[in-house]
Amino acid sequence: MNPFRIFFDKKKPANEETVEPEQRATAASGEATMQLKGRTIEKTVVPEPGKTILQHAKDHEIDWQHMCRRGTCARCRCQVVEGAELLEEPTEAELRRLDPEEFDEGFRLGCQAVVRSPGKIVARNKTYF
Repeated sequence: MNPFRIFFDKKKPANEETVEPEQRATAASGEATMQLKGRTIEKTVVPEPGKTILQHAKDHEIDWQHMCRRGTCARCRCQVVEGAELLEEPTEAELRRLDPEEFDEGFRLGCQAVVRSPGKIVARNKTYF
């Protein structure tokens, strides 16, 4: 079950420290990577805590669709295939814009999904249109 499903089930949020020991070891050994797949460009970059997935994509010239950067247009919608636990919890904008089933499938808004800690993250830009 997706760890973000708890926001829709109205349960108390999980403890913020959810990064597994082996992920901490990977990050500490310098193997932290973020693989971003845009429309036609795919790159592997070093994840920077505090930056969104969209900021990483724009900084590295990956063709990631976006319009607003506020979480309302959802053009930056992406599927986090690996490393969802390394991201901050969903924002109010994401909770308003995405359905519970989308969270179950790993979808987030790139402009709202902030890297919390280093490790391996894989995300694909998958807009609705």
